[in-house]
Amino acid sequence: MKLRNINRGLVLGGVLALGVVCYTAYDNNQFKTSKPEIEQTMRDYIADLTSANVGSSDKLKSQLTDFVDKHYADYTTSDNEYASSKSGLLDEINQAEVATQGGDITSAEYDIKEMSINKSGADGAKVTMIYNVCYDVSNGDPTFLTTNGISTMTSGNYTNSDNYEPSTSSYKAIFSYENAEFYLLRTSDGWKIATSSDYGYGEDYNFDDNNSDSVADESKSESEIVPDSSADSAENTDSEGADSVE
Repeated sequence: MKLRNINRGLVLGGVLALGVVCYTAYDNNQFKTSKPEIEQTMRDYIADLTSANVGSSDKLKSQLTDFVDKHYADYTTSDNEYASSKSGLLDEINQAEVATQGGDITSAEYDIKEMSINKSGADGAKVTMIYNVCYDVSNGDPTFLTTNGISTMTSGNYTNSDNYEPSTSSYKAIFSYENAEFYLLRTSDGWKIATSSDYGYGEDYNFDDNNSDSVADESKSESEIVPDSSADSAENTDSEGADSVE
């Protein structure tokens, strides 16, 4: 009798173990098939984030709010206290003085350098990215949205030029994000971002209007033209160079 009970326990344990192995293999395979969708979700995210920062100050708050509503899922629990969630970003946007800033971003281009996608939990994914953004600024130091929340440019700290006047000088603001981190959730509306963060970034300002430097890396990046959100019509074209918003 004892031997029979032991054998039954071994059989049940073996069946359970086999079930776990089969489910794990199935789950991992399902995630692999989701990777292209996740990658496109992140490419759309960076394109829309860059585009949402372009335009006049009076439209900026609504553009940024629409961007967050589109790309973020409602999510309240996070082990990373420095990560930004949907509710946190919306609070920052509502509190920011974006409508009274001293300058506007007139156009921009972005370049996604690297992207890594890994499984995180049953219906989640972790994405790490390296990317650059170059904004054309009309004057002043505008407020803009990053993966970590609202930020303000500090062009005055990066020039010794006697001709530089924040109220009138136009310039290029170049931001290099070397470690942006995202946690995504699979929802009924597709993959959405639960939290986003970046751990340090480089910023540089170019005050020569005739300089044509961009964030392009022609050997790696795919180009996508995204119009200014205030324009009446849109046209997407593919070419070599950085992804741009203008």
